[in-house]
Amino acid sequence: MIRLPARPFGLLLALSFCTGRLHAAERMTPGQWEFTVTTRGESRTSKACLSAEQAAIADGDDVTGRQAAERSVRKAKSSCVVGDFSARGDTVSYTLTCGDRTIRSVATHHGDHSEGILTTKTATEETSTRLVSRRLGACPK
Repeated sequence: MIRLPARPFGLLLALSFCTGRLHAAERMTPGQWEFTVTTRGESRTSKACLSAEQAAIADGDDVTGRQAAERSVRKAKSSCVVGDFSARGDTVSYTLTCGDRTIRSVATHHGDHSEGILTTKTATEETSTRLVSRRLGACPK
């Protein structure tokens, strides 16, 4: 189960696979991916294997991406709610509301790499987080 700490890294990583697609080109390619999240000068890196099924979701339409994002939130047993969700060309944006925190994500995908900005707002603070990902190759066996 993914818990939501001050920076909900796990849920955001899961949602990075839940992007929609309005045309047939690849948004994300199956394989081993490295994700680097940087907030306030501190970086955190993780790796995940993107299956062909997950890539098909990433290359799907707006509805498919939104449904996958909502499933990720439910699977995480999170109180977060997916708000706006939009995929236009290679850019995906969504809003995630988690209690008193609102996260706005805008990411651009290029098949084998992506970059995005997450803006997290609370009543007293606004924080920007940069997310960069890149495909490393095939998934380890």
